[in-house]
Amino acid sequence: MRLKILLFAGTTEGRLIAEHMAEKDILLDVSVATEYAANLLPAASNIRIFTNRLDAGQIQDLLHSEGYSLVLDATHPYAEEVSRNIRTACQAERIRCLRILRESEIPYPGDHVHFATDLDQAIRYLRRKRGPIFLTTGSKTLPRFMEIPDAKERIFARILPVPGMLEEILSLGLPGSHIICAQGPFSTESNLAALKSVQSRWGQEHPNFAHAPITMVTKESGQKGGFPEKMEAAKQAGANVLVLCRPEETTADPDCLSLAQATAMLDSVCGPISNGSPREVFLIGCGMSASQLTLEADAAIRSCDLLIGANRLLEMTAHYGKKTFCSYDYPQITDYLLANPQIRKAAVLFSGDIGLYSGAARLRECLAPHADTFCIRPLPGISSPVHFLDLLGKSYEDVRILSLHGQSTPVSTHLRTQGKLLVLLGKKDDVPQICQNLLAQGMGDARLTVGSCLHSPQESLVSGSPADLAGREFPPLSVLYLEYDRAVQEPVTHGLADEAFTRGEVPMTKSEIRSVILSKLGLTRNAVFFDIGAGTGSIAVEAARMIPEGQVYAIERKEEALSLIRENAVKLQADHLQVIAGAAPEALAQLPAPTHAFIGGSGGRIREILQTLLEKNPQVKMVASAITLETLAELQKATKELALPEPEIVQIQVSRIKKAGSSHLMQAQNPVFLVTFAPAHT
Repeated sequence: MRLKILLFAGTTEGRLIAEHMAEKDILLDVSVATEYAANLLPAASNIRIFTNRLDAGQIQDLLHSEGYSLVLDATHPYAEEVSRNIRTACQAERIRCLRILRESEIPYPGDHVHFATDLDQAIRYLRRKRGPIFLTTGSKTLPRFMEIPDAKERIFARILPVPGMLEEILSLGLPGSHIICAQGPFSTESNLAALKSVQSRWGQEHPNFAHAPITMVTKESGQKGGFPEKMEAAKQAGANVLVLCRPEETTADPDCLSLAQATAMLDSVCGPISNGSPREVFLIGCGMSASQLTLEADAAIRSCDLLIGANRLLEMTAHYGKKTFCSYDYPQITDYLLANPQIRKAAVLFSGDIGLYSGAARLRECLAPHADTFCIRPLPGISSPVHFLDLLGKSYEDVRILSLHGQSTPVSTHLRTQGKLLVLLGKKDDVPQICQNLLAQGMGDARLTVGSCLHSPQESLVSGSPADLAGREFPPLSVLYLEYDRAVQEPVTHGLADEAFTRGEVPMTKSEIRSVILSKLGLTRNAVFFDIGAGTGSIAVEAARMIPEGQVYAIERKEEALSLIRENAVKLQADHLQVIAGAAPEALAQLPAPTHAFIGGSGGRIREILQTLLEKNPQVKMVASAITLETLAELQKATKELALPEPEIVQIQVSRIKKAGSSHLMQAQNPVFLVTFAPAHT
């Protein structure tokens, strides 16, 4: 008699288990609540699907009548009532019930992240806040959130595009313009777009409160529920996050298993399809078209049971007639392979070469914990930079390669020191923006060539100066080559002369003190640096020139100083320096978490500034300067009140020779105290 199992699904874990059990020598009944969830399940001769919502009594009736040997509960982590009903029915019928757990993603550090143990606590938190609320917790929780004062104005809800759900939500009084109907999974980019859309709509409806911070409410739904993508989008948008913590479950309970543990257990019961040897996963660089596949890659694809990749790459290899899995979500790919042990050879396809701005490294990380299961076979391909430079007749050993895919990079800063750059573009307006920046920096004599639709019938090469190309747009995934004959070899150390800066009447940190401050800060390549009370911007400008791949913010409240910072940034080509007008700590609120900070001016609010920096990042490295003993005393007092580790305090006094007639005298400058707060781990 064949083993009969009941699976309660409706989640990614449930779908993966069903796929894992398809065509095995068992009978599998799968219960889901909606037709949409049913359509995601595999069609197999041994699988029967029920589409309805069952209460506790109906679950027990089903168990009693069908004679199941085992029940699997792979429902959502927040479906407490459903899980409780399943467990109660199984106990009554004396059938073993296994709960499939989803891995937790908490903690996510940051002062913008808050947690609520239940809906009551979440609603109390939101009552105390102002501004728009972006709900991503599903339609079931919406009636409770409508209890919040001004809910109809403040709440924007994202719901599934399920028939009848929109009408149900509208009946609660939420305007149609506040409802986003969309089906996941949601990428970081789509979450970020939704947050910006909500903020824009809120600003239109409430212009007097347009800048009130947005709060995103989310469940801690794990990797498979898109939780990391929501958190990253919120971080980029400067949004607050309220996380509804999931009900407590633990793998200490022998009947609570992870997905991998569950599939291993089912294999032991049903028998895995395996010959005992590691399964091969080929990481294949496909170049830019099917004709660029290497002979080795062609042979590997022909030998594989499954091809995995983005839709464009699967279309490129459709002539092989292989089974495919469309995904470039590497944790999802790993789970899929683990759930389908019958797949002995799989090829994961990447555009270009797997070693250049490729997702292959991320997939390797995901597969690494399963080294006994998978043998990784890397097969390099031809990258677009190599192909493009060969077309131009350029060698590439002295060309710096940059990518603008999902990030911003100060191209002019790199070109000024490198002379030759190749940039992987990501948006159709990247070329105009780069050209405008080059012209603003006085680099109009640079030579540019754009390569589009490489190695295709539409392949195009367009050359010109920044002025020639400033008004043209190109396909998003183009490549840009730049040459600049006036490139200069900048010193590898900081130390611009004071005379290099435009100063006016604004105080400026002198070069010797500036050098020591930058040394104490120890900026890293990708640092996020705040220069607070920036004055003329001398510290911020030097920092921006040192770390073109980092983020540098000059925070200043005086209008004259703000003008000087902007002027010096242009004059000294610190083109990615961002000038923030306002007084600290309020001006820091919407900025990202800093890794390093210098406090040159505090307006008498040194303790508040230190506290705000630490709230944004407890590991931030901070340096503060003090000219007066009173400021030094304030710093020492703040150190005690905030329970900070003992800082390093040094006094520096510089003297310069001044000629007096035929003699030379030493002229002393004001002594400066430097107070360095190092993060705990250093």
